[in-house]
Amino acid sequence: MKRISGFIISLLLALPVWCSAQDTIRYPISEMKGIRVGIDVSKLLFPVIYKGERMGFEATADMFVKGNFFAVAEAGWLRVNLDRSPDYHYKENGMYVKAGIDYNLLKSRRPNSNDIVYGGVRYGLSVFNQQAENITVPEHFWPEGSDLAIPKSTLSAQWLELLLGVKAEVLTNFYVGLTFRLKFRTVSPKDPYSIPYQIPGYGEGNSGYALGLNYYISYNFHF
Repeated sequence: MKRISGFIISLLLALPVWCSAQDTIRYPISEMKGIRVGIDVSKLLFPVIYKGERMGFEATADMFVKGNFFAVAEAGWLRVNLDRSPDYHYKENGMYVKAGIDYNLLKSRRPNSNDIVYGGVRYGLSVFNQQAENITVPEHFWPEGSDLAIPKSTLSAQWLELLLGVKAEVLTNFYVGLTFRLKFRTVSPKDPYSIPYQIPGYGEGNSGYALGLNYYISYNFHF
């Protein structure tokens, strides 16, 4: 995983240098019209990757503001269902939103090009609930053994993201994109019984930082 993350970071960092080196004619940066709306394809694969234990969805929208800046909003949901019978049955369900800006690191290499390599920042908020049932306590902890439960509770968390990404217009108004994220938790969920297995939109509940990788497809709707 560390090698893959390192490769992705190196690739994204190298793109602005490579593109700059290829420029023989520099055109003004194109001002994208309308709003670009997309989904994270990787979230749709969760049921396959995690064998039905996770399901998720994420949508994103961005809009050109001024100069090299784009305003961005993202939202999604995550559901976790871990049936580890006879040891425990854990459930989690929640939503998240993120807002921030992207900065285009490139100058257009062709007229009216909307391809970008960008750096960005996001601030995220997640609200979710968790519960666990049929928790089996081994006999060496409790003489006669016991089944416990963690009551359903509603939690929240917040975090900051730094990211690098690319968006390429493969057909007219149709884009594909890749984003690598480094996340830092700023507000932790407070549950007296259990640390969340996952924080929707963030990652593992027991970590103060997390890595993320998104693969987007999107379409530019013109006003």
